Amino acid sequence: MFCDQFKKYRRMTGMTQEEVARFLMVTPQAVSKWETGNGTPDISLLAPIADLFCVTTDELLGRALTDPDSAPEEICRVPEEAYRERYGKCRQHLKHDPQNEKLLLQLLSISAEWLSREKDRLSTTEIAELISAARDYGQVLHKRGSCAISTRAHGLLADIYMAVGEFSRAREEIECLPSSRYTRSRMLGNLAVAEKDPVRARECFRESISDTLPWLFWDMERIAQSYSAAMQEDFKTNRSKMDEVYEIEYAMIHAINAEETPLLRYHLCNASIRLAQKAVWSGDHETALAFLDEFMTNARSLRSEAAGPTAKGSPILPDRPHAVRALSKDSVLFRLSWNAFHPLRTDPHFLRYVEEAEAWTDTTPASPADGSP
Repeated sequence: MFCDQFKKYRRMTGMTQEEVARFLMVTPQAVSKWETGNGTPDISLLAPIADLFCVTTDELLGRALTDPDSAPEEICRVPEEAYRERYGKCRQHLKHDPQNEKLLLQLLSISAEWLSREKDRLSTTEIAELISAARDYGQVLHKRGSCAISTRAHGLLADIYMAVGEFSRAREEIECLPSSRYTRSRMLGNLAVAEKDPVRARECFRESISDTLPWLFWDMERIAQSYSAAMQEDFKTNRSKMDEVYEIEYAMIHAINAEETPLLRYHLCNASIRLAQKAVWSGDHETALAFLDEFMTNARSLRSEAAGPTAKGSPILPDRPHAVRALSKDSVLFRLSWNAFHPLRTDPHFLRYVEEAEAWTDTTPASPADGSP
């Protein structure tokens, strides 16, 4: 059934229901219904879902009889290290079925690993033949395969070119990859490392982190909220655990200089306001005001971005834009009204924060109270 296949491939890719919902521009509740069998996606979403999981629509619908990475049993019995033998057996099977996408991908995968690990043991002629054949296989997959198959082919070709030092060709293959998830940025980072360009590598990896880190932070904040909910049972212990989660979140964002990403700035707002609360309880009002200043700076920035034409489309469905997240006036005032900030009520700096927020005109929708995407 679709629900079982959907759940299997979502878990195989390591994605949460919320992450799938965000990429497909649907609600998390809809994704949950797909997995429980209480609902099915619109037919127009089948191809985007398959591309997101890097499978075919047949596999998504449970029509594929074999695993997408499967190979003939004869090949599977060959030790993985015996690249030449595995490659030869795949070529033999390909003669009888020259359009077999699984065999073509298997040949590309073997070539990439073979060249990466044993390039020095191969002659110049053998290397040239492997690359030429790989290029031919990639062209077939690009023309005949699904978006997911084509993406995997371009990625493997990029690995092959990087293994032999043909960096310009590797970049061409990487540029063919869709921007979904972090694949493209990560591979560009790997290429920059191979080219000994650490500055570019760092920026590429930061971009890939910026694409994926927010989902880690959603989970971290759920953990923090669970500690918050348990404070009535043991306030001191659970309060300490909650603060610890926000301290980690705050440090991680600053460590990679990723606060320029709107979604991460939203997490920075949550972390800084919580740490300001902790500082007040500790009696360190100067530190609390510094955290509050950072909170307000990021809140201003998010409001400005949300009001402008900077909506970002989904990597999977680019024609359906995301609304850039903003902190509403009521949300900011609610946070500043927490009882923890009572000792700061007469401080001029704190009063300026409140007066500024009260003067805001809300032209953007409020963020969800629970911080969900």
